[in-house]
Amino acid sequence: MKQKLLIIYCFFLCVHHVNSQTDWELLNPKPTASTGKDIEFVSNSHGYIITSNELLETFDAGLSWQKKQNISSGNDMNFYQSTGYIVGNNGYVLKSTDTGTSWMQINTGFNDAFNTVNIIDDNNIIFSSANNLVKSSDGGNTWEILDIPNVTVVKTFFVNSSTGHAACEYGKMLKTIDGGQNWQTTHDINTLPSDFFTVYFLNENLGWSSGEHSSMYRTTNGGESWFEVTGSIQAVYDFHFLDVNNGFATGEDGTTLKTTNGGMSWTSIGFQSGFIYNTSMYGIYFLDNENGFATGARGRIIKTTDGGSNWTHHSPTYNDINNFQIFESGIGYAQVGNSYFKTLDNGNNWYLIGVVDHYSYCSGFYFVNENVGYSIGGGTTSISGDVFKTTDGGITWIQLNITVWEGLSSVFFIDENNGFISGGSNQTKVLKTANGGITWSEVLDEKFRAIQFLTNDIGYGMSNYDHRIYKTVDGGSSWNYVFESDEEIMSFHFTDESNGYLVGDNGLCYKTNDGGYTWQWLSIPYEYYTSVKFYSNDFGYIADEVGKLYRTSDGGLTWTYLTTHYGTKHIELTDNYIFKFGSNGRIYRSEAVLLNASDYTLGKEIIIYPNPATDYINIKLDSYPSVDYIELYNVTGSLVDGISPMITDDLIYMDLSDLAQGFYTLRVNFKNEKSLSAKFILK
Repeated sequence: MKQKLLIIYCFFLCVHHVNSQTDWELLNPKPTASTGKDIEFVSNSHGYIITSNELLETFDAGLSWQKKQNISSGNDMNFYQSTGYIVGNNGYVLKSTDTGTSWMQINTGFNDAFNTVNIIDDNNIIFSSANNLVKSSDGGNTWEILDIPNVTVVKTFFVNSSTGHAACEYGKMLKTIDGGQNWQTTHDINTLPSDFFTVYFLNENLGWSSGEHSSMYRTTNGGESWFEVTGSIQAVYDFHFLDVNNGFATGEDGTTLKTTNGGMSWTSIGFQSGFIYNTSMYGIYFLDNENGFATGARGRIIKTTDGGSNWTHHSPTYNDINNFQIFESGIGYAQVGNSYFKTLDNGNNWYLIGVVDHYSYCSGFYFVNENVGYSIGGGTTSISGDVFKTTDGGITWIQLNITVWEGLSSVFFIDENNGFISGGSNQTKVLKTANGGITWSEVLDEKFRAIQFLTNDIGYGMSNYDHRIYKTVDGGSSWNYVFESDEEIMSFHFTDESNGYLVGDNGLCYKTNDGGYTWQWLSIPYEYYTSVKFYSNDFGYIADEVGKLYRTSDGGLTWTYLTTHYGTKHIELTDNYIFKFGSNGRIYRSEAVLLNASDYTLGKEIIIYPNPATDYINIKLDSYPSVDYIELYNVTGSLVDGISPMITDDLIYMDLSDLAQGFYTLRVNFKNEKSLSAKFILK
């Protein structure tokens, strides 16, 4: 019993430097990954964008955007002189009287999901929902509600306090001339699908509307009659006109249009080649004929200074990040399609360094160091995979003299010369090079989804087909499988020659302590896991296909849920940070450093006594900067409130008499922004 207690004591006394990971920073796309719903400018340089939960702001005509504040809900935004309103679901309304500098939530007394803000003047404000108008004629002091019967309203536009138009589902366009007391149908489409998307008026006579799937209509008589405009290819979600001739529109799959004849015909000014799924744009605003902006899916913000001939994207990419690797120096790489992006500052800023001319598509990469890397190409049953190499940090790539029929799926290099690639379909194979890719030899008839070597001799491969983990102890000359599962294995990671983890479908999670020869099943929440990475034998992370992240500090015996960033199903670790990345260009970062006891002399930096403790502990510090504050976490990772440590220059005293028995982690944060942690037992 004493021997077991000593083992537990030594384990919990190990010194760790680890953050609680309550804060995550979005590195890309900035400043948001949420869909932009509307964009408005209050001056030539000062503008706003709303998402479903954020308000973004620019002061330099869109050269930079920052998150101004969180909002509870955002569906539409509008300004009239210095007055602005934002509306959302459940009756949520924000009002500003200083051109958006400050906002206050107001209560109209109604809980509708508002879809439109109409500001006629300082006194007359009209909100609309699916079946109602909510109006004020005294600047928002009092509100009344009016029914819009027998329809579902999608969008409204009021040209004055009396005359307004409502675009509805099932092809109906309505008009009121008495402020919403009564409505008449001005357009009724009998075919399906025919839902309207939006309606926009420049003046009392000239207006435009759009509907499913790519219908566009124009009126010149105040909506009394609508005429279809031919030539629209995709659905339009928003209009913006400068005058009776010059206007712009944006919508489905990135469609962006321009007219110079009042909307009788439109010219494409798209920001991308063709129409691409999940690139729809929902807000467009032009300051003049040359300078304009649009926002939409994936948090995309774009700007033009030449009337839409060319567009600048606010973030380097909004497309899926397929692979990601970063070094302790802060230099890292992200692969998006065949394009490579690079960071020099731990992901704070990214820039495009080039495109690799793979025959088909890039299926992965591996950098040996900050300069030397290999990029592999995928393929199909009729297309071969190829290999490119860079020695200048991705600036230039040279194709190597090797192709693999039906494409490549994985690559790993031990050093600049010794490496492996694997792929194929009907002709699966693992190939090895000992001279930096000049020549290759086949070492196994198998297709690996991932490869990892711990030494020159010991390595592991994850089979793409038969749900197996393979191992080599002779540098890849021979391989034997050491694990087989009925479920698909999606990721594995070894911390050293003996200790490793694997995860996969249907809650699959195992660990090994003997180099893969025996495996222990781990009980974890039932998810479809896609990534596993460990700092040490005990401390690591797993992510699932949705983007949920779990952490363990006891070798997988218990797991703590941390956060969900949807679409970020992959993990990368450095000594200083944990990164999550994946769909729509999303990269998140949290400070998460673990230093094992081997990194410091145990007891030199921080000593807890007595341990196990009963009513109190002393924390002895040795030659370290001044303490800033103390945190205490229980075994589930939750912060313990109400502690009042007594801090002197080299000793901390903490009263624990009110705490429950169990395992605790003490974190000492220093004024130089460093921290140390240690675990102890409270009996």
